[in-house]
Amino acid sequence: MTRALFDRQKELWAYVRRSDSPNSKLVIFVHGFSGSYLSTWGELANFLTQHADADQKLSTWDYLFVGYETYSINTYMAIADLVGTQWHRASTGQPPFDNNAYTQLAIFAHSLGTLGVRQLLCAASKQPPGMMTALKKAVLFGSPLNGSPLAGMGGLFRIVDLFKGKPAAVLPKNFRIARALVEGNPELEMLHVWSKTMRLHGKSAFGPTKVILGTDDHVVGMGGLVDWDDDDKAVTAMDHSGMVKIVNNAQSTQGFLLDELRGLP
Repeated sequence: MTRALFDRQKELWAYVRRSDSPNSKLVIFVHGFSGSYLSTWGELANFLTQHADADQKLSTWDYLFVGYETYSINTYMAIADLVGTQWHRASTGQPPFDNNAYTQLAIFAHSLGTLGVRQLLCAASKQPPGMMTALKKAVLFGSPLNGSPLAGMGGLFRIVDLFKGKPAAVLPKNFRIARALVEGNPELEMLHVWSKTMRLHGKSAFGPTKVILGTDDHVVGMGGLVDWDDDDKAVTAMDHSGMVKIVNNAQSTQGFLLDELRGLP
């Protein structure tokens, strides 16, 4: 085995890297609403630790799983800042990256995390220097492009109803992110406008972005199947959480996630 897995539960991140020779490519994984930096992705971190170096494509990348406490997030920008900060550290060789400055980046995100990634990719002032040049691909799973008809998973139905129509300032701080998942909410509308503005200035808002949506995804719903410009869309029959899990059977380990990882340059 030539991989090391560093799991920092208190800091909410895990890092899988080669231990025999440094890689220059890093995948950053970002979970969604009420997810976690490891459990959202099933057994992926363990699988990569044990098997990545036996795969020609997977062996050339290292992997960072970042997390956040959902109820401490107020806006998409907080997630954008988290991802941007981690890439800045990785690209400049700061801890925990042991002076290994990465030069290529891929981002895999799920659910709410995809909106934070979208925010980062169309907010140039939030991007570390050279990030868009380094970015080779962003893959967004179960992206609530137009909000969620359930905007209430984890008990948020009651919260949304209670504070419906009230300004964000009166929401309990630890529930404000719920407002940003309601269909047609102002923050999501602003993200749409921001994206369109980028394109008016001749810039692709999200770069090489692929969106994977599930026809059995009741969290995103059919509203999520509406295209945003510049997206490369793929549709699967998986549900919201299943699309980011790998499946083990007697013959192989497979899943959409691994397919996309193996498709990286």
